[in-house]
This record gives sequence, C-alpha cells and structure tokens, in this order.
Amino acid sequence: MAKRRVLIDAATAGASGDMFLSALIDLIGEDDVLLPVAASLLIYDPSFRLSVLSSSHSEYTGRQLQITRNPTIRLNPESMMNVLNVVSEEVELSPKAKEIAKEALTIIFQAESRAHNKPIEELHLHETGSIDTVLDIVGTAYLLERAGLLEDAEFFATRVAVGSGTIKTEHGDLEVPVPAVAEILVAHDIPFKTGDAKTEVLTPTGAALIAAIAKEFVDTYDGFVEQNQGIGFGTRDLGKVPNMMRIVVGNLVIPEDEKPVETKKEEQKQEPRKDEKSAKETKSKTEDRIEVLDEWNADEVIIIETNVDDVDGEILGNLFDTLLEEGLAYDVIIIPAIGKKNRPCFLVKVIASKAGLKSIAEIMIRHLGTIGIRYSTWQRLKAARETIVCRLEIDDKEYMVRVKVSRTTDGSIISIKPEADDMMRVSRETGIPVRELKPRIALQSHAVTE
Repeated sequence: MAKRRVLIDAATAGASGDMFLSALIDLIGEDDVLLPVAASLLIYDPSFRLSVLSSSHSEYTGRQLQITRNPTIRLNPESMMNVLNVVSEEVELSPKAKEIAKEALTIIFQAESRAHNKPIEELHLHETGSIDTVLDIVGTAYLLERAGLLEDAEFFATRVAVGSGTIKTEHGDLEVPVPAVAEILVAHDIPFKTGDAKTEVLTPTGAALIAAIAKEFVDTYDGFVEQNQGIGFGTRDLGKVPNMMRIVVGNLVIPEDEKPVETKKEEQKQEPRKDEKSAKETKSKTEDRIEVLDEWNADEVIIIETNVDDVDGEILGNLFDTLLEEGLAYDVIIIPAIGKKNRPCFLVKVIASKAGLKSIAEIMIRHLGTIGIRYSTWQRLKAARETIVCRLEIDDKEYMVRVKVSRTTDGSIISIKPEADDMMRVSRETGIPVRELKPRIALQSHAVTE
C-alpha cells in the first residue's frame, strides 16, 4: 500500500519564502509559472520584478529567485491581509489554497504580536511588512495548487535548521533564531536544530509556511520512495553549506513484510547502472539544446488527449471550465472530428504542466466517461515576456494598467497586450470604451519599454 506524500526538507539550510517558491518552480519545471502572482502585485509596487535563475552547489542543482522591489513600501497588518485576499482572488486560488495563505500570514502576525507584546492592529512590521511577503505566501499556495499537491497529498517535514550567531535587522542585532521565528517554532511545536550555517537560515515567512503546511515532523523518512523533487536556493552564500531546501514528492510504502521491501531497495540501487547508456543519451540531447535555450525561453509541457463520441455540449463545456478555472490546464482544445464507424466525435486536447497529469487524467475520465487518455511530453519555445505597469491620466485622475509585453530574441517587441481586467476597470470608472483605451495604453507602453 502506498500513500502520496510531500516532504519539506529544511534540514540543510532552513527555509524562507523565496526558497519555497524556487523549490516549487523547480519541481514544476516552468520558470514563468509564478508570473500571474507577480503581475498581480504590480498595482501595489510598479517597480516589482521577478526573475528565475538556475543555481547549483556541490552535487545539487535547482532554481533561485531574484526580486527587485521598492524597499520603502511597507504595509501594516490590515493592508497586508487585504492585499493577500485581493491577489488570492485575482489568481483564483481554491478555497484550500486561500486557507493556507491566510493561515500562514496570520501565524506571522501572531508571532510578531507575541514577540513585541503588542496587539496585531498596532504592529509596525519591518522585514515581514514588504510586498514580497505576500508573493511568498500567495505564491506558495498557488504553486502547490498548480503542482496538484493540495488534493490528496500529505505533507511532512524534517527537523528544521535555524542557524546560529547574530544578525543585523531593522530592530538592531538579534540572536538567531530571531524572536518572531522562535515564537512560531514554540507555538507550533516545530522541531529544530542549529545546523552548520553561522547565520540566520530560517525566516519568519519560511517558518510560517512550514507551520501552515506540514502536519508531521520526522527525523528520518524510511519507507519514503522519492519520485520527483524541486530544489530552491536562497540568495546568500553560506560557504560550504548549500543554501537550499527541497520539496520532494513521493510515496510512503507500507510493506506487508520485510523481504519484498529489501528486494525493491536492491532493484532501485541497480536501476541506474542498467540505464547508464540512456542517461548518456539524455545528457547529449540536453547539450544539443543549449544554444536554443540561450536565445529563447524553453520548457516542457504534457499534451493529454482523448476521443469521445457519446457526450453532449454541456458535458464538454463543464470540463472546459473545470480544467481552466481550477488552474490545472494552460489551454483546453475541443476539435470536431469523424471517428470509428464514421461517427462524429470530439478530440479533447489539454495542454498542462507535467505535475498536473494525474489530476487532469482523473478529471477527464470522470467527467467524460472515457476509458483512457493518451499523453506525451512536448518541448516549447516561448518569446520572452514581462509585465509592466502603465500610468494613464484621465480627467486629472491617475489609473494604473498592467501590460504584457513579449519580445523576439533580438529584443524587439512582438506584442503589447493590456490586462483585460484592468482595462475594463478603467472603462467602468471613466466611461471610455475599451476600444478607445487600448491604443492609448499601447502608446504609453511603447514609451515605457523603449
């Protein structure tokens, strides 16, 4: 018997919000998967920018986030919760994901309140009051959902490294762990250890996310069979200590007796040797793509499809809405065709991240009644994309509109597409039709990007 489990491994260098995000991005395998959340924050900080880099240390490779923001923008607890709620709605988090996000932010507020001996509404937040705290929390909930890990997976975590020594903060020099982190560790019974790093490695946001997500803590994880993992690197250099945390998806195998387990372990140890030739071939294919990756954004997606000849339009429409509204699919395509026995049928194709295969297959089979689905992995090349904010002045009032800009490999603009929700909001408030707003926004965008 096997249970699907997710391990948060923070035993090496603790955890932080950006390490959660970069580990989940690495797990999903798409560098731009977090862009919807980042774009939602541009209204609050137009200078906000996020980029994802590859990083490595020793034998580990993974992702690392680089964030640019306005450091003078600080939110009070009420404003932070309002922003979190608005962004959660905008990126269409499920109720379960919203619950995780609210719980994590509430845990931070409660810890800060106890640490400073002040009611939450009177708190003056410092490091935790920045826009990127909202990104860390909503982004983590969003990525967990995109990875299909909020439906049936159980989360557990290792003993958490906290670091040692003192660090400089806006409150002055503080001992590690800082008071807010210590409050979270104690209040939520999170087992911890010092670790090898001689500085802070567990942040309040990292501790709050662990407290909100993990339901169990372990010193060892015997019987846990790893299937996929994501590694997230922090931005600081810890010398010989890899500044990383892992999020690992796998199964907890509960054997009927000991002998079969030993056999399986032996087989697992031998498999890499048998596939040595295959690994070399894969490496060669990866090297062949290096030049392409240097010029274009590239990733891998799965294409899931099935033929159906006994469903009506309502069923197809409901499937379409379900996959897109729950954020499982990038796109859903339904193509009329002629199938076996010359019957009219539909070819249903879904484009999604590889992490969503299991969830999408289950939804398609349940909703369509099909007895099977086909899937394959495709490689994509994508134009470079960024989201900027344009300011429109209409009748002495300023409006901010987010705009998606895509470029070719030489940097020239392919398209400028204003965010539809923002345009409709400005249209409602000003009475100016969207048809007239679009060219004004496009002109402003060209001026900003050139």
